[in-house]
Amino acid sequence: MKILLIHPFGIGDVLFSLPLADALRQAYPEAFIGYLCNRRTEQLVKIWPQVDRHFVFEKDEFRAAWHSSKAKGLRHLLGLLQTIRAERFDVAVDLSLGWQMGCASLAAGIPQRVGFDFRGRGRFLTRKLPLSGFQNKPVADYYLDLLPLLGLEKPEQIRLKLELPSYVASQVEEFLAPYRIHAEERLIGIVPGGGASWGPASVFKQWPPERFAETAHALLSRQKIRVILFGDNQEFSLCRKIAEKMNQPPILATQISSLVLLAGLLKRCELVIGNDSGPMHLATAVGTKTVSIFGPVDAAVYGPVSENSDRHPVVARTLACRPCYQQFRFPPCPWDNACLKQLPVSQVMEAAELLL
Repeated sequence: MKILLIHPFGIGDVLFSLPLADALRQAYPEAFIGYLCNRRTEQLVKIWPQVDRHFVFEKDEFRAAWHSSKAKGLRHLLGLLQTIRAERFDVAVDLSLGWQMGCASLAAGIPQRVGFDFRGRGRFLTRKLPLSGFQNKPVADYYLDLLPLLGLEKPEQIRLKLELPSYVASQVEEFLAPYRIHAEERLIGIVPGGGASWGPASVFKQWPPERFAETAHALLSRQKIRVILFGDNQEFSLCRKIAEKMNQPPILATQISSLVLLAGLLKRCELVIGNDSGPMHLATAVGTKTVSIFGPVDAAVYGPVSENSDRHPVVARTLACRPCYQQFRFPPCPWDNACLKQLPVSQVMEAAELLL
């Protein structure tokens, strides 16, 4: 049996597919499992013991090749399809919700193609599950709903756990060495950005930076800890703005190119506080306690996935208009993002101190 999982989207989305990869590996211990991901999540998928080989489709790289010349774009796409075809996969499990990956799987010669029929986009699938959107239960649970289409039983409990390679511990020590962090020192991580897959609208998923600064200040005054601020290259100024308001200089982890090192640093933290984002799901997956802040998005669907929900409380403002992100659409907000701007520091602090 050769199975190809397809999910070319962000960190959180890919992590939500980990329980499905687990279930497939348990059902077919000797199977060859491939995974088609994007460039950003490649490093993460590479370390999954469930996956034997990964393939990368990066939309931006394809578009750049296509705009350079149509012939170059076609060569780029055909090269990937030929590489996948050479593996002679029996089944593709498509989590992309679009028609393009189903079509590509057909072109790659994969005879069985399983996935969701969202808005009629499952036309190239041989077995499909109708879907109008993700509502009322975790995305990871929806992915597991595809197992019966493969003749497999759905597990009773969702298990999302990411084991890191042994070499990551030394990389974490090397990163922290200039900050003189000893082994027993308590680290609290803060993720003030996130939501990159939303593009310019990502700010609507983010708690105001001054609230994060207030939270860090309050924690430092009550606990003997060090704070580490996490963000990507585009979030350096955001993290710097928060750092300038803190009474103790934090560790700035904004130049990390490796998702595996990021996962290791999140694992080293005793607690991570942050917005609904890929790094927050990564912290949950490696077993670190989290306090996640949700605004327009429904935490029942996109919230932390864990067997122990007490370790991963969600903090959100109760308003009649939230959650407003439905069926993958975020409407214009007439209330100036009140769900996050009206969320007080005290509510986040209460959840954090219970965990500490």
